Amino acid sequence: MPIILYNFPMGAPTRAILLLIKELDLDVQLKEVDLMGGGTRTEEFIRMNPQHTVPTLDDNGFYLWESRAILAYLVETYKPGHDLFPTIPRIRACINRVLHHDLSDLYANTSLLLAPIWMGKTTVVSDEVKASFQEALETLEKFLIRNEWFAGETLTIADLSILPSISSMVHIGVDLTKFPRLAAWYENCKSLKGYEEDQQLAAQGGVYFKSLLTQGF
Repeated sequence: MPIILYNFPMGAPTRAILLLIKELDLDVQLKEVDLMGGGTRTEEFIRMNPQHTVPTLDDNGFYLWESRAILAYLVETYKPGHDLFPTIPRIRACINRVLHHDLSDLYANTSLLLAPIWMGKTTVVSDEVKASFQEALETLEKFLIRNEWFAGETLTIADLSILPSISSMVHIGVDLTKFPRLAAWYENCKSLKGYEEDQQLAAQGGVYFKSLLTQGF
């Protein structure tokens, strides 16, 4: 049986997994979930994932959600020792540090900005939210002081996790020119096998969110 990824393609967490699939050339069956139509709240889906979130992985009856956990699992299971998530403890610790920071800071700030727009609670990006997101970018800039990539000298799953959020915000109107290291990293990401696809999905999301805004960046 093939691996199945239940997903929402415009969402940054799903796109991180799609980037990994391309990098490792994994055989994964993609099943898009209708979020707006309650696709994650069916009895069948909740049996797999009681938190009813996407992406959700079904690896022959082993169900896993949370994109960062899925990234690590797929490398460890199907390409153990790969440079994207090497077994060297110190390198892996650096990767995990970035992944935890991504979840608690970058993705949290991205969600803080996008979720109210998605849910129709606002049509304006407030100055407070803008400032919070700028701080998140300033922190990311510091991660790149010593290295070209977020967890060292080579591409890892840490970069795959961060790229979709940055791509999304760039296509909504965030300017990276104030962050030269981050902008250079973003340019380096063009070498990823799934970069163009990620850009296309980010652009679709950008058009959608801009259509909901009366005042953006």
